[in-house]
Amino acid sequence: MGENRGMKKVVFFTDLKKLHEAVDNFAIQSFGGKKVPVKLHMGEVKNKYFLQPDFVRSVVGELKLVGAFPFLFDTTVAYTSLRKTKKGYEKVAKLHGFTEKNVGCGVIIGDTGVSKTLGGRTFDVAVELAEASHMLVLSHVKGHIQTGFGGAIKNIGMGGVTRETKSRMHDGSQPVYFKDKCTLCGTCAEVCPFHALEVAEEWKRNERKCFGCGVCIDVCENEALGYTDTSLQYLLVVATKACVADKNVLYVNELKRIARSCDCDPSAGPIICPDIGYLVAEDPVAIDKASLDLVNQVKENVFEKEHKVNPYKQIDYGEEIGLGSSSYQLIEL
Repeated sequence: MGENRGMKKVVFFTDLKKLHEAVDNFAIQSFGGKKVPVKLHMGEVKNKYFLQPDFVRSVVGELKLVGAFPFLFDTTVAYTSLRKTKKGYEKVAKLHGFTEKNVGCGVIIGDTGVSKTLGGRTFDVAVELAEASHMLVLSHVKGHIQTGFGGAIKNIGMGGVTRETKSRMHDGSQPVYFKDKCTLCGTCAEVCPFHALEVAEEWKRNERKCFGCGVCIDVCENEALGYTDTSLQYLLVVATKACVADKNVLYVNELKRIARSCDCDPSAGPIICPDIGYLVAEDPVAIDKASLDLVNQVKENVFEKEHKVNPYKQIDYGEEIGLGSSSYQLIEL
């Protein structure tokens, strides 16, 4: 099946034995001789849906076949967790089977960054990514409480920056209330997935419960709510562009164990969509669009039904800022 001009190539397969054929559709030979961070999420403690070491080993093996020098990579997190420190995350990685013996390469956890300004905002991109000329972004597709779903864009946009930048991004997506425009209709409280809003004689927000998903802002017809900065989905897209700009990047999405919530969530279940397969592409917008389309063919609008957040916003924003294209040709192996 030939590639249509103007459309991004996305390769789909269900049998992992076809991984080699899939990556051979792209310029993987250019990775030869390069130190290549394999950006992935190695799972929160008690989470059972994250990418499995055997699968990761297969991907690492493809890089080593072309003479690359891969290493697994992720950054420390902003919330309270073992993964908040390098040593703590190293323990979690080992606990989950991400060792050189199991995956065929070393593991590096980053916690320092290089400042990059894009769209008027500064993102501290992990040093290990900033210094790399080539990257492989290995993502587990699943639901997400704030962005509807997580794929390649969520993986690199949040996981490719320092914990200080992560905190700024979350803070920037918090709602701001404009009392003079509010009619106290209560629609925002009705749709809030976290029950963080209360509307009676006045509007109240529980800051500890609010995750900054933006659902309340989207439904307010009176424009009584706005973002502190802008939506988290938009910030993720811009952060992704800051991380991958001027690099050769190959993206691999796994559409299996598609849970309701993120790999950061210790209680991420239940599974909300049957296993589908794997995708490979060179465009983060195209591979995430294809991922969403395939999931919707099996379980229509399942992410939006679960989280009341439109996951396609990431796709629209990505195209808007020139991160990638939503036009793709699916090549099935």
